[in-house]
Amino acid sequence: MNRRIKFLLFLFLVTGQIVVNRYIDISKINVDLLFLILVYISVKSGFLNSILSAAAIGIITDFLSGNIPGVFGFSRTLAAYLIRELSIYLDIRKNTFLFLLIALSLFVSNLIANIFFYFILGYPVGLNLVFYPPLLTGLVGLLIVSPAKMKEYLDVY
Repeated sequence: MNRRIKFLLFLFLVTGQIVVNRYIDISKINVDLLFLILVYISVKSGFLNSILSAAAIGIITDFLSGNIPGVFGFSRTLAAYLIRELSIYLDIRKNTFLFLLIALSLFVSNLIANIFFYFILGYPVGLNLVFYPPLLTGLVGLLIVSPAKMKEYLDVY
C-alpha cells in the first residue's frame, strides 16, 4: 500500500509539473513540484543516490523550462547536498521545519540558477524565480505532507 501511494504521488507531482510548465504562465504562478520529489529522495536516501537524483531532476527541470542545459542540474545538486545535511539536524516531522527546509533549499537553488542566468543571459534577479517559487513550493509540500496519514505513508511519521 505504501509503495502504491508513493508511486501515485510521484506520478501526480511529475504530471503536475508538466501541466504547470505547459499551460500556466510561469510569471504568474510558479511551483516546483519536481523539487518536492528531490526533497523526499534527499531525506530518505543515501548521499550518492540523492546527488544523482538531484542532477537528473535538475536536467529534467532544464528541459521543461527551456533554459540553458545544466544550470538547474548544478543548482539542484547543491540543494540536494544542503537538504541532506540539514535533514540530519532538523526534525522534519514538525511542519515548520519541513516548510523551512523546502523553502530555504529551493531559495538557494533558484538563487544560484538566477546568478548563472544573470551572467550568461543578462537576466535580472527577480522575485519570479528567487522568492515566490520557494514559498509556493513550501506551502504545497506542507499541504501534501501535513496530514498524519500521509506522514505515515511517506515514512516521515
